[in-house]
Amino acid sequence: MDEIISWLLRLLDFNTTAGGKDSEACVCFIRQTLTSRGIGVHTYAAEGTPRQAHHLLAVVPGERRESVLLHAHLDTTEYGDRDDWLFPADRGTRRNGCICGRGAIDCKGPLAVWMKLASDAAAGAPRPYTLKLLVSDLEEQGGHSGLGLLLERHPELLSDVKLVIGEGGGFPFPFQNDLFYTFQTGERESVIEGSHSTDKESGWEQISRILSMGAEKGYYNSSLLAYARQADTLSGRRLDIRPLYEGMEPFFQNAPVSNTFGRYGPLFEAALREQIPNARLMPCITPGCSDNRWFRKAAVPVIGFFPLDIKNSLGGIHGNNEYISEASLSLAYRTMSRLLENLSIE
Repeated sequence: MDEIISWLLRLLDFNTTAGGKDSEACVCFIRQTLTSRGIGVHTYAAEGTPRQAHHLLAVVPGERRESVLLHAHLDTTEYGDRDDWLFPADRGTRRNGCICGRGAIDCKGPLAVWMKLASDAAAGAPRPYTLKLLVSDLEEQGGHSGLGLLLERHPELLSDVKLVIGEGGGFPFPFQNDLFYTFQTGERESVIEGSHSTDKESGWEQISRILSMGAEKGYYNSSLLAYARQADTLSGRRLDIRPLYEGMEPFFQNAPVSNTFGRYGPLFEAALREQIPNARLMPCITPGCSDNRWFRKAAVPVIGFFPLDIKNSLGGIHGNNEYISEASLSLAYRTMSRLLENLSIE
């Protein structure tokens, strides 16, 4: 954990906002850190909007070329009015069991954990698969000049990738006797272009019909249907059910059947339950879009998942006082370490 915290604090010191000048320096820090562990690293740069984009690919060879790719983006949203922050927005601060600063949870916290997982893999026995870490830029500006352009110019980056693990899931909320964690199987960007507008759903019958369509296609499961029945009566920390069905009918009518959750969900859930015995997964399609969509457009299975501690608020993302708790970093590291130990890919 000490390395993860140290690396995250350093990552937060780099200004990688849209107007920042530290993107290349941040990539250099990541490259130096990983190469010092004997990991092969390639860097890429391209003119983008609003600034040049910088990316990094690290590769830890395994027994086979087929690979699992961990993804995170290094850019962040702007700092905003720094007078509204309780601590410096532009550098990493460790306070009360939390790491604070712009990008702490979106997405430099996950990046620090991914760096540690890659370092662990390089120091251990070869895995049955190759492990890759891809760090992309300009996600917060839509990704078109970032990862989208990178994969357009270098499609070979995904030639051997069988599974991508990125952001977009891992938010915990209690339901009945279990602690459910969102597990991103899709995102609203994946809704068919130009077909976002549908009538507002009202009534359980219509909601159930759309969620059932998603379950039949493999994007949802029965737990979400049960949750939706009681969503209006639940109190406290809960999942907003509306983005999970509003405007989704055109998508489910035309979307291909997805086996991502069925294939990998049990492995993720087993790793998580070793840390939290009553934890379960709730597959969902997130209301916002992420760089995950570029992998999906390339027909590569991608899962958004980075489990957070139940006490970790999401309120600071894109706003003031962004932080990630050390408990969340520890949970994510332990869970994902166990997952990668047991993961098998086709």
